Amino acid sequence: MRYGLLGIGWLLLLSQTAMAQSGWTVRTGFVRDVSRYRWTAGLDLTPSLGTWTLHWQQRFVSDAFQYGPDRLDFRDESWTTWTLAPVGDATLQPRLFGQWAWFNQSRVLTQQALAGLRYRPRNDFWLEPALGVALDQRPGAGGGLAQPPLQTDYGPALSLQLGFRPQTPPGYTLRLEGGGLLQYLTPRRGLTAYVDLLVQRRAEAVDVLLQLRGVRFRRDTYQAVSFLNRTATTLPQSVEATWSDTLQGLLAVQLPLQPHLHLRGRLGGEWFRRQVRFLRAPDDALFFNTRFDHRQLDGALALLYERGGLNLELELETGAEEEIRALTNRADLPAAQASQKALLLQQADYARSYLTLSGRSQLEAGRLTVGLRAHATILRHDTPEVNPDDRDELQQQARLDLRYRLTRTLQLDLGLEGGYYHLVYLNAVRSAENHVQRTLRLQPGLTWAPAPTTRLWLQGEVRAAYTVDDFVLPGRQRQDQSARELGYRLQLEQALSPRLRVHFDGSYSELRLGRLLWDRFAEIPFDTLRTYTGWLRLETQTARLRSSVGFRVFLRRDYMGGLLIAYTTAEGTPATVNRPGQLWIVQVGPTCGLHWQHRSLTFSLEGWLMLQRLHRRLYGPLPEASADRIREAAWNGPRTRIPNLTFSLTWQQ
Repeated sequence: MRYGLLGIGWLLLLSQTAMAQSGWTVRTGFVRDVSRYRWTAGLDLTPSLGTWTLHWQQRFVSDAFQYGPDRLDFRDESWTTWTLAPVGDATLQPRLFGQWAWFNQSRVLTQQALAGLRYRPRNDFWLEPALGVALDQRPGAGGGLAQPPLQTDYGPALSLQLGFRPQTPPGYTLRLEGGGLLQYLTPRRGLTAYVDLLVQRRAEAVDVLLQLRGVRFRRDTYQAVSFLNRTATTLPQSVEATWSDTLQGLLAVQLPLQPHLHLRGRLGGEWFRRQVRFLRAPDDALFFNTRFDHRQLDGALALLYERGGLNLELELETGAEEEIRALTNRADLPAAQASQKALLLQQADYARSYLTLSGRSQLEAGRLTVGLRAHATILRHDTPEVNPDDRDELQQQARLDLRYRLTRTLQLDLGLEGGYYHLVYLNAVRSAENHVQRTLRLQPGLTWAPAPTTRLWLQGEVRAAYTVDDFVLPGRQRQDQSARELGYRLQLEQALSPRLRVHFDGSYSELRLGRLLWDRFAEIPFDTLRTYTGWLRLETQTARLRSSVGFRVFLRRDYMGGLLIAYTTAEGTPATVNRPGQLWIVQVGPTCGLHWQHRSLTFSLEGWLMLQRLHRRLYGPLPEASADRIREAAWNGPRTRIPNLTFSLTWQQ
């Protein structure tokens, strides 16, 4: 964390000397959320230094995770990029650029600085070769140390970038960009290369987009010689080289068939390969070089109809993907080790394909608005014989939305949704997991706004989900389940004056879980979860300032199969008891909010001081001599104070 803060402090000092003649933006923020703290900071500078302009960007993030009353684990990350270039569009322009990054958790520091010459023979084309130095510092490996010493590698860096954006007729766009960076960090290498092509045509209601992209990465890290190599007597570490290659393509077309009917199509694909090889390893060492291939192809065709208040869309989508893993140095390994590793890799392979038919429509007729959405998907997931995860899935879902404006101030809403999901494992080993799930959801609601100063929104919800196994193995009991939920949500807003408003948000939910008897359509309840929430706040707003204060309540009651209660016996000795019972979680506390904007400064603050208390009500018999003490200890559960805070500040000019 100290490195990031020093960097931010140095940048702030630099910004003071350049603010008078540059544009700059400063951002900072803080989040406190239960067991996590996060600090963020950022600085963007564009000072003018004579005939040169500096573009400086720095980002800093620090996370602290609380794993106990006295333990905080920090994760700090800082990135900096900078470019120094002369003003103007001369044919030849010298440029300086670089970057700096620090990650404290992995103890990795990377730096690079390059000098290049941008050649721009035309306004629509430029080419920029560059030469510089790069440094990479990270922990070594091996030696049996809990924290290996840092190892610093440095060497030359070569870069090449190009851009081509020719002048095109109106409605046409052509863009070609590419670049690469090669780092010789002896004994390691670093490589980043990409090429991106975009061709687009937007003319006469016809839209055609073609995009192709290729990327290659190489990252080398130090790895300890495996514990399998106990006889190795030379290098304690090796270099693990990881290559990542990606090819992506997208073709999208939209064209009119009739004045109100359009055809839309899309075809996309991706090929990704990652290879891992171990370099500079001892001859007697045992390492596994692997290759991972991922291929994906998907496409869609859609018809769109729009006329008056009617919108219709019908779409057919299909796709397939495949993942294959392989051991590339199998011939150099002992047969037993190679067979075991290859089998582990093969278990994660799969091939997947799907077909989806979906439709959407909306009709506006006077005061009534009708919306309908539906889709059906068939998915097939194939795996090798060593993996019994072969399965087929069928999912169907439809939703109907009705909105009727009864009067100028009253609007009624109704949502009805149904779903069907069937999972079938093709391998007999897992076929007992085959099941069907049916869901129904009803959401009535109303919105009432009798005056511009008053608004009330109320929504109810009834949801039911039934999960039924396809069959039950002999000697086993059915595990069919039902989940039924009833809920209400209320939002109320009332203006007390032109600058003062009161808001209330509340909800109630009751979820009942039970063992389902599908033949009789009955259930045996085994749990009921009730949740209550409420938030009342008073808000004031002016042209620059919006602030609020309030009070928030969260209450949840649930059944627990085992509650461990610690208590003190009559003799003063500590003891524990474990019983089923109800668990009450009560969270209350004040809230605040502040949003202020003045010229180039924006300030935001949101907070909730959460005071939590746990209450337990036990079921079953208790030891007679300590029953009262146990009940009191269960009801007066632990107290916790958790401040939740979000803060951000942006200063821009």
